[in-house]
Amino acid sequence: FGSSRCQSSAEAMQRPSLAFALSRSQTQHIEVAADGSPCPALSCATAPNTPHSRATATPHSRVVTPTLTPVGHSPANGRVHMQASTRPDCISVIAPGGGTGINGAVYAELGRDPRFRVDIVGQSRAPYDCYPETWAHGGPAPNLASFAQDVLNQGVLERTDCLVCGSRGGQVVLPHFWQMRGRDVPPAVVLNGGVAMNLPTRVNWPDSAVTFLMIGGQDNFRGQLSCEEYVMDTKSRVPPGNGTTAILYVEEMQHMPQSQLLSAVLPHLIRAVLLWKADRID
Repeated sequence: FGSSRCQSSAEAMQRPSLAFALSRSQTQHIEVAADGSPCPALSCATAPNTPHSRATATPHSRVVTPTLTPVGHSPANGRVHMQASTRPDCISVIAPGGGTGINGAVYAELGRDPRFRVDIVGQSRAPYDCYPETWAHGGPAPNLASFAQDVLNQGVLERTDCLVCGSRGGQVVLPHFWQMRGRDVPPAVVLNGGVAMNLPTRVNWPDSAVTFLMIGGQDNFRGQLSCEEYVMDTKSRVPPGNGTTAILYVEEMQHMPQSQLLSAVLPHLIRAVLLWKADRID
């Protein structure tokens, strides 16, 4: 695949790869302009993560072509086992950290897509929207871990086809889901790649988990790492036995993804993980 400012090459792997899943969802290589609008040709990459240190976006004429690089092996079966469905896929957006305020219009637009039904789970700035005690500035319940458990108790995952989480939702909520439900957790799109950071608690990342991490060069999660170091660090957090994780690195993406950028790529990321999950044979 192509590359741009941060170069990364696709690894050899068994079929079907995520690129195959993307082609099934008619996601061609797109490039995204600095304002988030699609341009001809984008690429995808496998990347890493890092501590906090807010950076400021620099205007550039275009955003990195993300280099699609699934991490590890891929399922051996080359066919997509998709059954015709008359219902839209249910997309559950974890509100804390998901940008449901600033990017509310993006999620509303996604909900108007006949392929999807969007449910916003929880609320940002609620009493539980804080880190748990295991974090440096965390506290006792209610916190994001207790919120995640409440979501499980309410049966949200049972009616979800794909999760979307960002920032602290990826750092705390998704890891809690994996710890409690393991392979039964739906595929996830993780904005900021929070689940793939040096977190204070171990992430029980299932080998069977289907995950798409979207990380940005202007995100404070990048810290002081170079583009290449950031991608490699993120990749290193994925368990060696997991072959269904991909990373999209966008140089100009801030911690809160720009609305036009998110609108341009989010439906494709969701379709990719849904198709990838459907093809997986454990």
